[in-house]
Amino acid sequence: MSLGKELLLEKIFSKVDQIPTFPKAAQRALELLRDENVDYRKLEEVIKTDPGIAANFLKIVNSALYALPRKVESIAQAFLYLGVDQIKFILLSAVIGKYFDKEMIGYGVSARTIWLHSIACGIAGELLARKIGTSESFLERVYLACLLHDIGKIVLDLYTKIEVEHFKNTIKENPEWTFMQVEWLVVGVDHGLVGAELLKRWEFPEDVVFSVRAHHDDSLMVQRKLSAIVALANAIANLMGFYSGIDSFYYSLHDDLLKLLGIKPDELEKLCEITLEKSLLIERELI
Repeated sequence: MSLGKELLLEKIFSKVDQIPTFPKAAQRALELLRDENVDYRKLEEVIKTDPGIAANFLKIVNSALYALPRKVESIAQAFLYLGVDQIKFILLSAVIGKYFDKEMIGYGVSARTIWLHSIACGIAGELLARKIGTSESFLERVYLACLLHDIGKIVLDLYTKIEVEHFKNTIKENPEWTFMQVEWLVVGVDHGLVGAELLKRWEFPEDVVFSVRAHHDDSLMVQRKLSAIVALANAIANLMGFYSGIDSFYYSLHDDLLKLLGIKPDELEKLCEITLEKSLLIERELI
């Protein structure tokens, strides 16, 4: 990273004290879930220490996506119906809801819309990971990277206080540019790089950090399996109408991602259909 880029990032992050660090309750819960013999009583206690996460957890678990036989009123009751991977996904989706809780003016997107986009990306990411075959530890990193891939937008929106019209005008003046290029002209950096820097400071796994950095960079996204999954999952979420802001209309799906992951066109179509179906089942709860 160049000195100029480092100085810009320091300037951006010195202004952003509104963003809390990744919740300790979520970190501890993930640690408990990695144990072969999960202590569900302790897990419930940990999740309940953060009321925001607990409330979002119950909101998501009671969505039509999980089709439980009855509405659950407590975290402990929810555990009776869920597997470990489902708990991880719901937990991390609940955490993301705490960050995407305000409209992002610069990107022209509501809190609810970008939260749903992140969850749709997570759903697509899980489908892709299971399609190509993966370990449980890798699947957890897929959840993390997919659900957090746009967190850099929060930082930039807080720092710059830009108006969405500024992006629109720049796009109109430079129709051949990618949105990442537009971000560099308007802001001086792109949200993937900023998001990666934030996750690096939070001490996330290196491949999660890299994948967030790479999810809109054509040359980087194909370098690793995880980054390819995140980039493709993000594209699927946008294609299915779960937008992440004004930039959603200026990205394309790269054939190289399909080749790298061994996904055929008909398989992609099916993955898109399932992502749409599952995301719609959860959409009504995210209000």
